[in-house]
Amino acid sequence: MNDLRLRIYEQIINKTPDGRTSLFNKICGVTIFISIFFAVIVTENSIDYRFGDQIDLLDWIIGGLFCIEYIFRLWVAPLEDKYGKGLKGILRYMVSPMAIIDIIAIVPSFIGVRAELKILRVIRLLRILKIGRSEKFKQSIFHFNYALRSKSQELQISTFYTILLLLISSTFMYLAESSIQPELLGSIPRCLWWSITTVCAVGYGDSIPITALGKTIASATSLMGIGAIAIPTGILASGFSESLSVQEKVLKEEPLEK
Repeated sequence: MNDLRLRIYEQIINKTPDGRTSLFNKICGVTIFISIFFAVIVTENSIDYRFGDQIDLLDWIIGGLFCIEYIFRLWVAPLEDKYGKGLKGILRYMVSPMAIIDIIAIVPSFIGVRAELKILRVIRLLRILKIGRSEKFKQSIFHFNYALRSKSQELQISTFYTILLLLISSTFMYLAESSIQPELLGSIPRCLWWSITTVCAVGYGDSIPITALGKTIASATSLMGIGAIAIPTGILASGFSESLSVQEKVLKEEPLEK
Protein backbone atom coordinates (compact mmCIF):
# COMPACT_ATOMS: atom_id res chain seq x y z
CA MET A 1 0.00 0.00 0.00
CA ASN A 2 2.83 2.37 0.84
CA ASP A 3 4.48 1.61 -2.51
CA LEU A 4 1.22 2.40 -4.34
CA ARG A 5 0.86 5.61 -2.38
CA LEU A 6 4.41 6.65 -3.25
CA ARG A 7 3.89 5.87 -6.94
CA ILE A 8 0.70 7.96 -7.07
CA TYR A 9 2.53 10.77 -5.28
CA GLU A 10 5.32 10.69 -7.86
CA GLN A 11 2.75 10.80 -10.65
CA ILE A 12 0.99 13.76 -9.06
CA ILE A 13 4.15 15.81 -8.51
CA ASN A 14 5.30 14.84 -12.00
CA LYS A 15 8.44 13.04 -10.82
CA THR A 16 9.34 11.04 -13.92
CA PRO A 17 12.80 9.74 -14.96
CA ASP A 18 12.83 11.63 -18.27
CA GLY A 19 11.30 14.81 -16.86
CA ARG A 20 8.21 14.59 -19.07
CA THR A 21 4.63 15.12 -17.98
CA SER A 22 3.38 12.12 -16.02
CA LEU A 23 0.45 9.99 -17.20
CA PHE A 24 -1.64 11.19 -14.26
CA ASN A 25 -1.15 14.85 -15.19
CA LYS A 26 -1.73 14.15 -18.89
CA ILE A 27 -5.09 12.57 -18.10
CA CYS A 28 -6.01 15.45 -15.79
CA GLY A 29 -5.05 18.00 -18.45
CA VAL A 30 -7.10 16.31 -21.19
CA THR A 31 -10.07 16.00 -18.82
CA ILE A 32 -9.92 19.70 -17.94
CA PHE A 33 -9.85 20.80 -21.57
CA ILE A 34 -12.70 18.44 -22.54
CA SER A 35 -14.74 19.77 -19.63
CA ILE A 36 -14.11 23.40 -20.59
CA PHE A 37 -14.88 22.68 -24.27
CA PHE A 38 -18.30 21.23 -23.50
CA ALA A 39 -19.02 23.92 -20.91
CA VAL A 40 -18.53 26.48 -23.70
CA ILE A 41 -20.52 24.80 -26.49
CA VAL A 42 -23.47 23.88 -24.25
CA THR A 43 -24.28 27.60 -23.95
CA GLU A 44 -25.38 27.38 -27.61
CA ASN A 45 -29.11 26.67 -27.36
CA SER A 46 -29.30 24.45 -30.46
CA ILE A 47 -26.49 22.21 -29.19
CA ASP A 48 -27.93 22.11 -25.69
CA TYR A 49 -31.35 21.14 -27.09
CA ARG A 50 -29.95 18.24 -29.15
CA PHE A 51 -27.12 16.95 -26.98
CA GLY A 52 -27.84 18.43 -23.54
CA ASP A 53 -28.52 15.09 -21.85
CA GLN A 54 -25.36 13.49 -23.26
CA ILE A 55 -23.25 16.50 -22.26
CA ASP A 56 -24.72 16.41 -18.75
CA LEU A 57 -23.86 12.70 -18.47
CA LEU A 58 -20.31 13.44 -19.62
CA ASP A 59 -20.17 16.26 -17.08
CA TRP A 60 -21.10 13.84 -14.30
CA ILE A 61 -18.36 11.46 -15.44
CA ILE A 62 -15.82 14.31 -15.50
CA GLY A 63 -17.00 15.39 -12.07
CA GLY A 64 -16.44 11.85 -10.85
CA LEU A 65 -12.91 11.83 -12.27
CA PHE A 66 -12.19 15.12 -10.53
CA CYS A 67 -13.45 13.60 -7.28
CA ILE A 68 -11.09 10.64 -7.69
CA GLU A 69 -8.21 13.02 -8.41
CA TYR A 70 -9.09 15.04 -5.29
CA ILE A 71 -9.17 11.91 -3.13
CA PHE A 72 -5.76 10.83 -4.48
CA ARG A 73 -4.33 14.25 -3.68
CA LEU A 74 -5.73 14.06 -0.15
CA TRP A 75 -4.25 10.59 0.28
CA VAL A 76 -0.72 11.59 -0.69
CA ALA A 77 -0.76 15.07 0.88
CA PRO A 78 1.00 13.86 4.09
CA LEU A 79 3.99 12.82 1.95
CA GLU A 80 4.75 16.49 1.35
CA ASP A 81 6.73 18.13 4.15
CA LYS A 82 4.89 21.45 3.85
CA TYR A 83 1.60 19.83 4.89
CA GLY A 84 2.86 17.52 7.64
CA LYS A 85 2.10 13.94 8.54
CA GLY A 86 -1.19 12.11 9.06
CA LEU A 87 -4.58 13.76 9.41
CA LYS A 88 -2.96 17.12 10.10
CA GLY A 89 -1.35 17.04 6.66
CA ILE A 90 -4.66 16.20 4.98
CA LEU A 91 -6.47 19.03 6.76
CA ARG A 92 -3.74 21.50 5.84
CA TYR A 93 -3.96 20.45 2.23
CA MET A 94 -7.76 20.83 2.22
CA VAL A 95 -7.46 24.54 3.05
CA SER A 96 -4.67 25.19 0.57
CA PRO A 97 -5.46 27.38 -2.49
CA MET A 98 -5.01 24.49 -4.95
CA ALA A 99 -7.35 22.21 -2.98
CA ILE A 100 -9.99 24.95 -2.90
CA ILE A 101 -9.65 25.31 -6.68
CA ASP A 102 -10.22 21.55 -6.98
CA ILE A 103 -13.46 21.85 -4.97
CA ILE A 104 -14.60 24.77 -7.13
CA ALA A 105 -13.99 22.61 -10.21
CA ILE A 106 -15.93 19.64 -8.81
CA VAL A 107 -19.03 21.39 -7.45
CA PRO A 108 -20.51 22.59 -10.81
CA SER A 109 -21.03 18.98 -11.93
CA PHE A 110 -23.51 18.37 -9.13
CA ILE A 111 -25.51 21.60 -8.72
CA GLY A 112 -28.41 21.35 -11.12
CA VAL A 113 -26.78 21.47 -14.52
CA ARG A 114 -30.22 21.20 -16.20
CA ALA A 115 -31.58 24.25 -14.41
CA GLU A 116 -32.85 27.15 -16.49
CA LEU A 117 -30.38 29.52 -14.85
CA LYS A 118 -27.57 29.81 -17.39
CA ILE A 119 -25.20 30.99 -14.68
CA LEU A 120 -25.11 27.42 -13.34
CA ARG A 121 -23.71 26.25 -16.67
CA VAL A 122 -21.24 29.09 -16.95
CA ILE A 123 -19.95 28.20 -13.47
CA ARG A 124 -18.48 25.09 -15.10
CA LEU A 125 -15.89 27.35 -16.68
CA LEU A 126 -14.38 27.85 -13.23
CA ARG A 127 -12.60 24.59 -13.97
CA ILE A 128 -10.21 26.62 -16.06
CA LEU A 129 -8.61 27.52 -12.72
CA LYS A 130 -7.27 23.95 -12.58
CA ILE A 131 -4.95 24.83 -15.45
CA GLY A 132 -2.94 26.58 -12.76
CA ARG A 133 -1.66 23.13 -11.74
CA SER A 134 -0.01 22.64 -15.13
CA GLU A 135 3.79 22.86 -15.12
CA LYS A 136 3.66 24.57 -18.51
CA PHE A 137 1.32 27.20 -17.09
CA LYS A 138 3.58 27.75 -14.08
CA GLN A 139 6.60 28.13 -16.36
CA SER A 140 4.79 30.60 -18.61
CA ILE A 141 3.78 32.71 -15.60
CA PHE A 142 7.37 32.62 -14.34
CA HIS A 143 8.74 33.77 -17.72
CA PHE A 144 6.07 36.47 -18.01
CA ASN A 145 6.84 37.82 -14.53
CA TYR A 146 10.56 37.73 -15.31
CA ALA A 147 9.97 39.72 -18.50
CA LEU A 148 7.90 42.32 -16.63
CA ARG A 149 10.47 42.70 -13.85
CA SER A 150 13.57 42.78 -16.04
CA LYS A 151 12.05 45.19 -18.56
CA SER A 152 10.04 47.37 -16.19
CA GLN A 153 11.94 50.58 -17.03
CA GLU A 154 11.57 50.07 -20.79
CA LEU A 155 7.87 49.28 -20.37
CA GLN A 156 7.38 52.45 -18.33
CA ILE A 157 8.93 54.51 -21.14
CA SER A 158 6.69 52.76 -23.67
CA THR A 159 3.62 53.43 -21.51
CA PHE A 160 4.57 57.11 -21.23
CA TYR A 161 4.88 57.31 -25.03
CA THR A 162 1.44 55.76 -25.49
CA ILE A 163 -0.24 58.09 -22.97
CA LEU A 164 1.44 61.09 -24.57
CA LEU A 165 0.29 59.97 -28.02
CA LEU A 166 -3.29 59.57 -26.80
CA LEU A 167 -3.38 63.00 -25.18
CA ILE A 168 -1.78 64.86 -28.10
CA SER A 169 -3.87 63.17 -30.78
CA SER A 170 -7.13 63.65 -28.88
CA THR A 171 -6.31 67.32 -28.28
CA PHE A 172 -5.56 67.94 -31.97
CA MET A 173 -8.70 66.07 -32.99
CA TYR A 174 -10.73 68.19 -30.57
CA LEU A 175 -9.36 71.37 -32.15
CA ALA A 176 -10.06 70.06 -35.67
CA GLU A 177 -13.49 68.46 -35.25
CA SER A 178 -15.20 69.79 -32.11
CA SER A 179 -17.12 72.53 -33.92
CA ILE A 180 -18.23 70.17 -36.70
CA GLN A 181 -19.07 67.05 -34.62
CA PRO A 182 -19.84 68.38 -31.12
CA GLU A 183 -21.77 65.25 -30.10
CA LEU A 184 -18.99 62.82 -31.05
CA LEU A 185 -15.79 64.86 -30.75
CA GLY A 186 -16.93 67.90 -28.78
CA SER A 187 -14.57 67.41 -25.84
CA ILE A 188 -11.12 65.98 -25.19
CA PRO A 189 -12.52 63.04 -23.16
CA ARG A 190 -14.73 62.12 -26.14
CA CYS A 191 -11.75 62.44 -28.45
CA LEU A 192 -9.78 60.19 -26.08
CA TRP A 193 -12.18 57.36 -26.87
CA TRP A 194 -11.57 57.89 -30.57
CA SER A 195 -7.80 58.06 -29.97
CA ILE A 196 -7.73 54.83 -27.93
CA THR A 197 -9.67 52.87 -30.57
CA THR A 198 -7.44 54.28 -33.31
CA VAL A 199 -4.13 53.58 -31.56
CA CYS A 200 -5.26 50.07 -30.66
CA ALA A 201 -6.26 49.54 -34.32
CA VAL A 202 -9.80 48.44 -33.48
CA GLY A 203 -11.61 51.48 -34.94
CA TYR A 204 -15.22 50.87 -33.94
CA GLY A 205 -16.38 53.54 -36.38
CA ASP A 206 -18.74 55.25 -33.92
CA SER A 207 -16.66 58.44 -34.14
CA ILE A 208 -14.56 59.28 -37.20
CA PRO A 209 -13.14 62.55 -38.56
CA ILE A 210 -14.80 64.07 -41.62
CA THR A 211 -12.55 67.06 -42.34
CA ALA A 212 -9.29 66.90 -44.24
CA LEU A 213 -7.35 68.09 -41.20
CA GLY A 214 -9.08 65.53 -38.98
CA LYS A 215 -8.29 62.72 -41.40
CA THR A 216 -4.66 63.82 -41.51
CA ILE A 217 -4.49 63.72 -37.71
CA ALA A 218 -6.16 60.29 -37.74
CA SER A 219 -3.64 58.99 -40.30
CA ALA A 220 -0.68 60.19 -38.24
CA THR A 221 -2.22 58.73 -35.08
CA SER A 222 -2.72 55.35 -36.77
CA LEU A 223 0.88 55.23 -37.98
CA MET A 224 2.30 56.21 -34.58
CA GLY A 225 -0.11 53.78 -32.95
CA ILE A 226 1.71 50.93 -34.67
CA GLY A 227 4.77 51.86 -32.63
CA ALA A 228 2.68 52.11 -29.45
CA ILE A 229 1.72 48.44 -29.89
CA ALA A 230 4.96 47.14 -31.42
CA ILE A 231 7.38 48.66 -28.89
CA PRO A 232 6.05 46.93 -25.72
CA THR A 233 5.56 43.72 -27.72
CA GLY A 234 9.24 43.74 -28.69
CA ILE A 235 10.28 44.57 -25.13
CA LEU A 236 8.29 41.65 -23.69
CA ALA A 237 9.60 39.31 -26.38
CA SER A 238 13.14 40.28 -25.42
CA GLY A 239 12.34 39.65 -21.76
CA PHE A 240 10.90 36.22 -22.57
CA SER A 241 14.00 35.36 -24.57
CA GLU A 242 16.27 36.37 -21.69
CA SER A 243 14.21 34.35 -19.22
CA LEU A 244 14.41 31.22 -21.40
CA SER A 245 18.18 31.71 -21.79
CA VAL A 246 18.62 31.97 -18.03
CA GLN A 247 16.55 28.80 -17.53
CA GLU A 248 18.59 26.87 -20.09
CA LYS A 249 21.81 28.04 -18.46
CA VAL A 250 20.63 26.89 -15.02
CA LEU A 251 19.58 23.49 -16.37
CA LYS A 252 23.01 23.00 -17.98
CA GLU A 253 24.84 23.94 -14.78
CA GLU A 254 22.79 21.69 -12.47
CA PRO A 255 24.36 18.36 -13.59
CA LEU A 256 27.83 19.85 -13.13
CA GLU A 257 27.03 20.94 -9.59
CA LYS A 258 25.78 17.47 -8.70
